[in-house]
Amino acid sequence: MGDRNYPFRDLLNSHSRMIYCLGVMSVVTAGALWGSGGVPVRISYKYGMNALTLATLRITLASLFMALFSIYRGRKDIFFLEKRQLIPSFISGLFGVAICFTAAAFAMGRIPIGLTFVLINTAPLWVMGLGWIVWNERATRLHLVALVLGISGVLVAVGGVKFQPYNVLGLLAGLGAGLGYAIYVLNGKHGMGRTDPLKAYVQMFFWGALCLWIIVFLTGEIRGILVRNWQAWLSILYITLVSDIGGYAFLMRALRVIPGGVAAIASMSEIPFSMLWSWIFLSEVPSRNAFQGGAMIILAVTLLSLERYFFNLERNKIS
Repeated sequence: MGDRNYPFRDLLNSHSRMIYCLGVMSVVTAGALWGSGGVPVRISYKYGMNALTLATLRITLASLFMALFSIYRGRKDIFFLEKRQLIPSFISGLFGVAICFTAAAFAMGRIPIGLTFVLINTAPLWVMGLGWIVWNERATRLHLVALVLGISGVLVAVGGVKFQPYNVLGLLAGLGAGLGYAIYVLNGKHGMGRTDPLKAYVQMFFWGALCLWIIVFLTGEIRGILVRNWQAWLSILYITLVSDIGGYAFLMRALRVIPGGVAAIASMSEIPFSMLWSWIFLSEVPSRNAFQGGAMIILAVTLLSLERYFFNLERNKIS
């Protein structure tokens, strides 16, 4: 079988620019899939789901799918953790998956979907700030510029310091989802993901699902899990299989042929796609503030992602 791969390798070498463009387009496709997740969230709300029950079912289904995939790949070792890995996996699962997904779903039910994705994409700024505080990473002038630009973009996007005319809890949930995703990224940068990305990814979802099931039982929301409407279940399946797992698969494929910094920039295509899908299916017209603030946040993350390529800096690449 190895011999049959050589023509493909030759094709990659002789068409490197085309393959690079296909890699970028793969990330853009992932962004389109991620951005489409807001519409089924609204549909599931319409038929009785809420942020907590939706996140619980979504993460549980994703965990089961990844467990089957890991067994198929012969990686049964990912189900077992060393003692030193328990607490980091629990924290990453609780914040990086359970809280992140729940907060994102909560925000999408209370503020425009496009604005929610704008706030979630502040994650690289959270990564930078936590890197300074927890790991004492070196701050540069470029980081400070990007931080100020990103914070300004958030303020512009949400309509100023008065947070008008949006729901304040929805705005805070959107920022909380960005913080949760930052913890998800940091686990890959400093934690288990640095040595075993698949194991880190699977364990985060397992612990996130466990945390959510505990919360569901303690809060009495278990009744909300038993939604009988087929459209709600179809929405959950779409979010899990297409938006979450499908988007992640396109991203992983793309990272084989393009740098992480480029992928980080291209993945922000989920912002305009989320606005497009919500405009087509939900008649949500993005405000001028959302466009302007989103553009500022995209510029900030672009600077952070490309610093090693254009500014010759050796550390603190956020991707």
